[in-house]
Amino acid sequence: MPSGEDNGALRNFKLNESTFLASLMPKKEIAADRFVEAHPEYDGRGVVIAIFDSGVDPAAAGLKVTSEGKPKILDVIDCTGSGDIDTSTIVKADDNGCIRGTSGNSLVVNSSWKNPSGEWHVGYKLVYELFTNTLTDRLKKERKKKWDEKNQEAIAEAVKQLDEFDKKHAKVDDTILKRKREDLQSRVDFLRKQADSYDDKGPIMMLYGMMEKSGELLLTRGVLRMNQDVEAC
Repeated sequence: MPSGEDNGALRNFKLNESTFLASLMPKKEIAADRFVEAHPEYDGRGVVIAIFDSGVDPAAAGLKVTSEGKPKILDVIDCTGSGDIDTSTIVKADDNGCIRGTSGNSLVVNSSWKNPSGEWHVGYKLVYELFTNTLTDRLKKERKKKWDEKNQEAIAEAVKQLDEFDKKHAKVDDTILKRKREDLQSRVDFLRKQADSYDDKGPIMMLYGMMEKSGELLLTRGVLRMNQDVEAC
């Protein structure tokens, strides 16, 4: 039977975000709260632990700092290899400080970086390869809807131009006019057919970086750039 003290605690209990989150860890039930009260310094200070986990949010409120105000998470390492980017391709910048990435896009390197070798490692990653299937499916659906709207607008404009041409030229005997009409008709046909070959590869993350020495260590410095010009994908 619960004691009077326990009944009083239950009556005074108010459910809110703070108490809900606190209830997820049964500190009171296993007497952990009383142990910490008796030994306030027994909170893990001075201890470093390596944890293999399938996922962690370094930005979570309870994972930011220790009781001493120090960073609680010292490092986060992806051991799966799922986010690896092949940067084995090496290029050099032109006179304008531009390099061509493996995706074919041109990049302007950071002029403040000193790269004695002049060699830049480049690579790219499809963003969809980093997202979950659920997120990828949702984004593809949303982007396909926008693409369809743009494509329908283009079809309507092409059909309008073809109709106006036919009204203006009842008979098309001239070679130049024939080619003009063929071009307008081909444009309509292409726009209608391209929806069948629609393939959304998604945004591309482009990377360029360099290797530099700091004492006896070989460090990598790089930057990611997102290419969001995907209307033509």
